[in-house]
Amino acid sequence: MLDKVMSENQQLEESLKEKDKQINRLQMQIKLSSNLSKELERQKSLALEAQEEIKKSIQYASRIQTAMLPTDLPKALEIAVLWKPLNVVGGDFYIIRDLGDQILIAVIDCTGHGVPGALLSTLTNSIFDRIIHDENVKTAGDYLIAAHNIISTLLGQHADKKVKSHDGFDGSVCLLQKENKKLSFAGARSSIILISKDGEKIELNGNRKSVGGSRTPLDYPFETHEQSLNDRILVMYTDGITDVMSEAPSSLLFGKEKFFEALSLWHGDNPQKIIKNIEIALENHRNTEPYRDDMTLLVSKFN
Repeated sequence: MLDKVMSENQQLEESLKEKDKQINRLQMQIKLSSNLSKELERQKSLALEAQEEIKKSIQYASRIQTAMLPTDLPKALEIAVLWKPLNVVGGDFYIIRDLGDQILIAVIDCTGHGVPGALLSTLTNSIFDRIIHDENVKTAGDYLIAAHNIISTLLGQHADKKVKSHDGFDGSVCLLQKENKKLSFAGARSSIILISKDGEKIELNGNRKSVGGSRTPLDYPFETHEQSLNDRILVMYTDGITDVMSEAPSSLLFGKEKFFEALSLWHGDNPQKIIKNIEIALENHRNTEPYRDDMTLLVSKFN
């Protein structure tokens, strides 16, 4: 009888020990779970702080890029601009500079968008500031040749044939003569449009080479085209305009055809109304489809 009682007591003690172990394991799991939860909350807080810092940095970069855009416009011209970066900052920008007897207008689409595109646009803008003061740069084509050589040299795009770098820009450069109202134009994978008072449209095409990049040889001869502007409207744009996509299932590009159709809705000679017509056409075309690229549209005419 005594042996039986002792055996039962021993079993009970062992059972209690096992229960204690289970309780200890549960307490450890609860503690680990609590620590893990706290760590997850800490990591979440750090991620939110980092996200907020990145957001503030991009917003600050946006203020810098916006400040880079021209505000003091030439009195000889009436100008309207649509400038819309895809991601707060972008690779598109434009230059309007009164050079005395002529006015320089450039619409530039740098490689990439977002922060990388914005950095390249800042570099390109500083290059144009330098070129403007170069006495050897006289024609619209000269601006693109000089810009290409500087970008290629700075980025080492022709120093090593094994390195394939395509950073640079596509864009248009126009020089408008104040006295005779003539226009000289050069383009890198871009075109401009001239609209006469009766609605007739003429497209001038640039060279099929980009500025910058190892695919374009150094000293590549970008051509200068000359036209009488007189009372015609000048339209300059980046491919973000024509690359706007409609929503699925059709998924069609806005394209040059629709762009020209929208320009045909122009009435009178008000650049701001032309911009508004294009904005409406783009919104109608894309519906709920998001934009895909930075967009710049610049419309100008002599007063």
